[in-house]
Amino acid sequence: MGFWHNVENECEYRGISRKELASAADFSVHTISNGIKRNSIPSVDIALRISHILNIDLEDLIDENFSAQSEGSSSLQNRSPLSSSFQQVQKDEDE
Repeated sequence: MGFWHNVENECEYRGISRKELASAADFSVHTISNGIKRNSIPSVDIALRISHILNIDLEDLIDENFSAQSEGSSSLQNRSPLSSSFQQVQKDEDE
């Protein structure tokens, strides 16, 4: 599964409609439909807004093997060392 399929699964898991997500992230609901049809990845700003709204790591949404129902959001035991390093760099930059 790609980014938009992961977003859709996470929304379903949390009981959030496409329309609600699109409204909260300030983009068109058609963006989700088109993303699923094209199996695309959105711009960085939209991807970050979605991950923030869903309260889930962007890495999880991009992960081809991520499943909201089986893994739960932000599962620490399934993160790679690269993910942890990336998060540390982000943390350092924020400080």
